[in-house]
Amino acid sequence: MAELENILITSPANFSSMSNGEMVTQVHGDSVVSYLKSNNNIYTLKWEKHSESAPKGTKSHIGSDNYKTQKLGWRIKDSGESEFESVDSRVSVNSLNWKFFTGTSAAKQLFTEITHGILNGKKRIVSVSTNIQSDTSPNPSSGSIPVNSFLAGAGNIQDESDEDREFATLYDDTKVYIFIDPTSDDVEENRFTCAVFYTDHDLY
Repeated sequence: MAELENILITSPANFSSMSNGEMVTQVHGDSVVSYLKSNNNIYTLKWEKHSESAPKGTKSHIGSDNYKTQKLGWRIKDSGESEFESVDSRVSVNSLNWKFFTGTSAAKQLFTEITHGILNGKKRIVSVSTNIQSDTSPNPSSGSIPVNSFLAGAGNIQDESDEDREFATLYDDTKVYIFIDPTSDDVEENRFTCAVFYTDHDLY
């Protein structure tokens, strides 16, 4: 079988100078046409563009044109470092999701209900953290803690050093419950914040 020789040119093909078995591919802009000479006849093939060639960027990052470090815009570097003004997540991040709630705690020996809206809550919730503003603060031997500071907890029974600041957080498949102990004068009917962390699949 004869070897087919192809020549790439940008000027018009000269068919008379071509030998049998020779192919010339002519390029003009986006038009690419190959001409094959066989038995002194010319055969043509017009090529169709398969894909656009994307030039490789020289930047080591992508981001907004108005980016200023720790001030304005956003940027993601090739190293994996990134900076944003804020991030709103519509999907899970590493299979972990979260919801935040706020409200006013109940009176003593009553509880506040929060509808968390998490499917199969007991099988998916991994942590509930409730913080309640306290009317008073402990009296440490050194320094002082400002009044109306928030008691921060991981959502379990808050067995504080003072019975006036005790509460408990529980949850089931549909709701979170914040219970104020019978002696908890300092945390009843006060502002609270609550964070619920959960997976996107049943854990058991």
